[in-house]
Amino acid sequence: MSRPFKLAAAASAVALSFVFVTPAFAEPLVDTNLDAEIQSSETSQTLLQTQQVSADESDTMPGNPDAALPDKVASSIPDDATVVSENHAITANGKLKDLTTGKTVTDPELVGTKDEQPDPLAKTDGSSFIPVQAEEVKEKVKERDSNADAENVAKTESNSVNATGTVRTVALGNNEYGAHWGTYKGSAAFFDASNNVFVSNAKGVIDVSEWQHTIDWAAAKAAGVEGAIIRLSYGWGNGFDKQALRNISECKRLGIPFGVYLYSYAYDADGAAGEGQGTVDLLRQAGVSPNDLSYPVYYDLEQWSWTGHVPPTDPSVYDDIVNAWYRQLRNAGYTNLSVYSYTTYLNGPLNSGNIHAKTRWVAQYSGYMSYADWPAADRGWQYTASGSINGIDGTVDLNAFGTGTTGTSTVNGKWVEKNGKKYWYENGAMVRSKEIYDPESGAWYWLDADGTMARNKDVYMTAGKKWVRYDSDGHMIKGEDYRYGGWYYFDPITGAMAKGMRYVKSSGGKWVYYDWTTGQMHHGETYVNYDKEHTGWYLFDSVTGAMFHGFTYFAKGDKWVYYDATTGIMAKGYVKVNGAWYYFDKTTGKMAHGVAWVADQDAWIYFGPITGRHAGTGEYQDWKSASSGTYPKLSSYSNLNLQIRLNDQVVLVRSGSKVIYAMTASTGKNSSTPKGDFTIGTRGKSFYDKTAKRGGNYWLQFKGDYRFQTVPTDSKGNYIESEAKQLGQAVTSGSVYLTVPDAQWLFEQLPANTPVHIA
Repeated sequence: MSRPFKLAAAASAVALSFVFVTPAFAEPLVDTNLDAEIQSSETSQTLLQTQQVSADESDTMPGNPDAALPDKVASSIPDDATVVSENHAITANGKLKDLTTGKTVTDPELVGTKDEQPDPLAKTDGSSFIPVQAEEVKEKVKERDSNADAENVAKTESNSVNATGTVRTVALGNNEYGAHWGTYKGSAAFFDASNNVFVSNAKGVIDVSEWQHTIDWAAAKAAGVEGAIIRLSYGWGNGFDKQALRNISECKRLGIPFGVYLYSYAYDADGAAGEGQGTVDLLRQAGVSPNDLSYPVYYDLEQWSWTGHVPPTDPSVYDDIVNAWYRQLRNAGYTNLSVYSYTTYLNGPLNSGNIHAKTRWVAQYSGYMSYADWPAADRGWQYTASGSINGIDGTVDLNAFGTGTTGTSTVNGKWVEKNGKKYWYENGAMVRSKEIYDPESGAWYWLDADGTMARNKDVYMTAGKKWVRYDSDGHMIKGEDYRYGGWYYFDPITGAMAKGMRYVKSSGGKWVYYDWTTGQMHHGETYVNYDKEHTGWYLFDSVTGAMFHGFTYFAKGDKWVYYDATTGIMAKGYVKVNGAWYYFDKTTGKMAHGVAWVADQDAWIYFGPITGRHAGTGEYQDWKSASSGTYPKLSSYSNLNLQIRLNDQVVLVRSGSKVIYAMTASTGKNSSTPKGDFTIGTRGKSFYDKTAKRGGNYWLQFKGDYRFQTVPTDSKGNYIESEAKQLGQAVTSGSVYLTVPDAQWLFEQLPANTPVHIA
């Protein structure tokens, strides 16, 4: 991944001395122990051990201690261009420029083509780099040139201490600016350069791609790697990162907790949706289920360069991009999601409350993490790209993941009990109307206006635009919760009450619906319309609330209906299911049986009388059955008439223009059935034509020797089954064949002189 703009660590004004030490990772590293605390007063301070910092940055890129400063920067490179490697800068219009010559780079390996995206790490040969403004690089070049012989000054950060902490060797290294590993309250922690806790309960995590080549994961685990974020792919249509499948397989085999990331090239919501579906497809191909992921699926948003395309700069565009990607992942059951980016991008094109609420992994190479808009305690800091780990050739990105706190990461609050109630005090003052995090209990709390802890209470937080719930101990509830006569769900990271469709892991994993207003889980038939994607009727299990998929019968309404196998929405209209076509009423969803008008096809189509299926080619009407179910009593209707549709091979019985029954028919081959207007004439129970060697039953004459009749009979009066099975095709000599019961019904109930129209 590319890296963030550096926030330089300022030398402490109260530093007791300047100390020169070797660069990070040159020798065994130590960490800080902050377990000893002064407990004698309400304002007790955490004991700090001096952290020595080394840096010699005079000839390196700002914020990139391993990237050489160029000899010069071309004057044609605009000050507002973004330097993205030792050799390249991206201009506002998306052009990649050579930093020293100013020429536009056209190498497809670096910028791709109009239709193909490049590997984003190709510009740096797989090394990580912090994007930085060209103006800052120009200033540093000037400074270096004018102070070529100036002595490099090491930065030292120091804090007064009152006790000595214990020291141990850490598995993963610290960074070049003084951010470091240590212990806090008995567990591993990661600290900034001033010994403020960034995260407690910390894990050392690496992020990797094909640029780390073939990793010896057993050696890496033995060296102390506690987790991995694996590049899955980049953009859309680019397949797997070349090492992704192996990296995933090895992490599974060795029990190394892992997550994955996709680098985005999306410039609009459609592209993001494509990236989202591509992410889902690759995860499924890799055999990665939601339950396999200990860390989220990350959406890597950075400033990119791609021939013929320009990255977005408007946060509202990025809002649509992020929402579209999230939707695809969530619809597939992957709900542990996060945005990854770097500080300056989060404060620029990604400066959106929606995006910040989804961002739990941030890159910043500095002694300090300046990004503060964390949505939850769960967070990660990518603090260096210069890690050296056994089992991995070259350098690798290092990260600290764990539990953070709101505001400053130094905990300065405590509980005070008065009159049997607990209150939270910070700097000697009672906290009111505020959310706080207590790292000792590992829980979030809400303090009401009178300072009392919210218990068994729902609270709306305007800052996060979310409802949250606190249990009887005052802890923010995460996950499923039964209360007020129903089930609710609260986001496992933010605690936000779920509303709308949600995938939950209980009962083996299921999609459920939480009321858009109350948040309570729905059961039974439910109409949903909180957005275009989820508008329609659904069916949820009466006990578990699990979304139903497939066919089901409702005695009330005497109807079969179908709920889509993916979306769960009740089907309406002409729908293909498992290779066969069905028709469902556009109002009630009732499955059609027999002959039905399909407006989408502008045709009358036959659907099986039991299954409702229309398989297409070779499908035929059961010549022994009624075409469309129960027959109406024709004497109850006026203005009766028949309409024969030669294109559809259908006979319609109508009252005026209203169709009251539809029947499958076979008409004359080679257009031998006469067209025009006729009337019903004579009728009879049976006949046999010796010349044609065909007969029929229940016939009604409409012109000369042309009749409505059953499928054909032989000389003995037996139905010719091989020809009966061709019902629905134009195979007769001009007469109109019907099923046996259809023909008998017309014979018995259709009045003489009924008009007949054939077209």
